[in-house]
Amino acid sequence: MKRKKKGWRIALGLVAGFLLLNLVWYGMTTVQYQPFLAAVPEHVTGVHAMTKDGLSYNVKTPDYLSYVGNLAVSDDKAGIWLIIWPTLFGDDEYGVRIQDKQTGYELMVNDQLKLLEPDAELQAILDRNKPEITRLVEQAKTVFPLD
Repeated sequence: MKRKKKGWRIALGLVAGFLLLNLVWYGMTTVQYQPFLAAVPEHVTGVHAMTKDGLSYNVKTPDYLSYVGNLAVSDDKAGIWLIIWPTLFGDDEYGVRIQDKQTGYELMVNDQLKLLEPDAELQAILDRNKPEITRLVEQAKTVFPLD
């Protein structure tokens, strides 16, 4: 009889732990992404995306039980995309995708648009596109409530 009670307690503890994990995940991601979702209206397709002044903005909320989502600002004509991975306690992470003719480059940069991993070739590409990337960062800060 004691084994039966112990089994139920373990099962109940596992269910309660799983429910608590889901509650914490939902609460944290809702609080973190609510300002971004409010800034970019929901499209009829259910995606939070908009176009404003020739730039596209979108918000990708974290997938189930993940804490990583992203914000994106893109200028499709210039072939440049800025991706921001907001973190709960600041120090957002930035990435840039640059389409140069038939070659695409994906760069991880800090908030001052400096490469996280120095590379002469990528630095030249970043420098060549810095005015446009800076414009995307400035526009992102006008739409998204970033620190």
